[in-house]
Amino acid sequence: MPATPRPIILLAEPIAPTPLDWLNERASVIDATNLDREALLDRLDDAHALIVRTYTIVDIALLDAAPNLRVVARAGVGLDNIDLDACRARDITIVHTPSANTGAVVEYVTSMILKALRPIAPLEDCPSPDRWHSLREHAITPRSCVDARLGIVGLGKIGTKLAHVAGALSMDTVYTDLCTIDNPPPNARAVSLSELAVTSDIVSIHVDGRTSNRRLINADFFNMLKPDAIFINTSRGFVVDPHAAADFATANPDATLSLDVHDPEPIAPDSLLFDLPNVILTPHIAAATASAKEAMSWVVRDLLAALDAGPNPSSLVPSP
Repeated sequence: MPATPRPIILLAEPIAPTPLDWLNERASVIDATNLDREALLDRLDDAHALIVRTYTIVDIALLDAAPNLRVVARAGVGLDNIDLDACRARDITIVHTPSANTGAVVEYVTSMILKALRPIAPLEDCPSPDRWHSLREHAITPRSCVDARLGIVGLGKIGTKLAHVAGALSMDTVYTDLCTIDNPPPNARAVSLSELAVTSDIVSIHVDGRTSNRRLINADFFNMLKPDAIFINTSRGFVVDPHAAADFATANPDATLSLDVHDPEPIAPDSLLFDLPNVILTPHIAAATASAKEAMSWVVRDLLAALDAGPNPSSLVPSP
């Protein structure tokens, strides 16, 4: 009796080694991680499934080059880079990992909050008794997490976990969301976007990639913030108007902006955000922990299950 043919999986972006080894034992994996888009499209003809992360755009042109494609697996949370309608029209199933990086992103946000509120300078030498006491006095920070107000824009999985962390740090937490949240954390209270902007000491953005969120955070929003506000964006780059962000940082030197996502990516070399001393720019690394990467990479299990199950249009709906 002939063996069942192994499915052909095209790997467009790198995944963690252990899930990749697991997949290699069960499928024929084509490594296309170093190919440009044109070369990638040339390799798609026989592929039954495609694995992507952030930067591979799954659009009609890509689907036209993949007549045998049955599953697209996103090793990550958002599906902004995948044309869901086009996939649905071709009975292509989408699988992703909506909870895999939640803890890592919350860690990043918390570290940025603590970096801004409680900068800690270690001893560089053995001080004299007088200098010891002087260093202790100068280390007293004017603000702390205790009783500070955290405003969360978007109370999904990450926003909810961040609210729980804020509660443990004795922060007052408010949030705003397009949807009615049925069971918010007990320490979090719903407010309007404008009230959140005006009253929050810290603002953290956690909205999804829907078109209506483009430039949600604009000059009007920044103009409502406190002059010493801490602003953090780990959602999508296009949510924040970079010119408005730069204007706010320039006009308010006591404010701190931490931006992990950008529009475009990589960030434009002539961005006004460079060289501003109160702006921290990181290269889309909020979820960059080994454990989060591995958890996202285990989307390969769902990929093979989807190939076995056949078309499943309900899986094309992004998880909130």
